[in-house]
Amino acid sequence: MSFADDHTTHIINALTSINDPASRARAAGDMLNSIPALQRALREARQEAVLQMRAAGASHADVATELGITRSRAQGIAEGKSTAARKKATE
Repeated sequence: MSFADDHTTHIINALTSINDPASRARAAGDMLNSIPALQRALREARQEAVLQMRAAGASHADVATELGITRSRAQGIAEGKSTAARKKATE
């Protein structure tokens, strides 16, 4: 199980343990509303990690191999380009 899977399971278990349906629905709504901010923070954390790898001498190809992504995706992450932004531009 991955880091994300483990933490997601923990969050879902905590949510489903709320007995009162209204409280559970509010908590789920709060969590859903926080997703955009979470995604931004995760993108920034990933970009910072990639930039640290690059500063340590890794090429975009090295980063790509380490992360299991394409070289162009590694470069895009380093430059702060997101898949969401690319999708919006093509719509």
